[in-house]
This record gives sequence, structure tokens and C-alpha cells, in this order.
Amino acid sequence: MKNSHAVLREVSSFLAGLLIGLSIVVLVFAMTVTNPGNWQALWVFGAPVLLALGLTLQVLANSKAKPRHRRATQREFVSLPLNFMGLKP
Repeated sequence: MKNSHAVLREVSSFLAGLLIGLSIVVLVFAMTVTNPGNWQALWVFGAPVLLALGLTLQVLANSKAKPRHRRATQREFVSLPLNFMGLKP
């Protein structure tokens, strides 16, 4: 079973994606309303707020992620001697 930090990171990543997608849907829905009014302005200005919240949550979720492990062994690069073939007459 996963620890609580891993579950929290996955949930926050899911919520961030949900907020980002919701901001796009709200903006598109607000632009397609045929009868503009006060609610349309609220939706248009509320969509970037949702987007900013989603992006902030995504950055926070990824910043607390553990870095990937490096390999335990380091490969050594050995340079091979270059020998040019001479031209034979």
C-alpha cells in the first residue's frame, strides 16, 4: 500500500488537472452564450483564476515529488586509441 504522501500527491495532481480542464470548459461555455450578461463576465474572469489555481497546485504537487534515483554504478568512458591506416603504394 502507498504511503499517505504519495496518495496526497496523486490526489493533488488529479485536482490540478481537473481545475485546468474546468477552466477551459468554463471559458468556452462563457464565450458560446448567446445572451451576454453579468454571469458571462464572471465566467470569463473566473476561468483564469481556476487556471491559475490548477497550475499552482500542479507545481506544488510536482515540486514535492522525489527525484528519480540515479544508477548506483557509474560507467567509465574509455577512449580508444585512434590509428590511421597508412596508404600503401
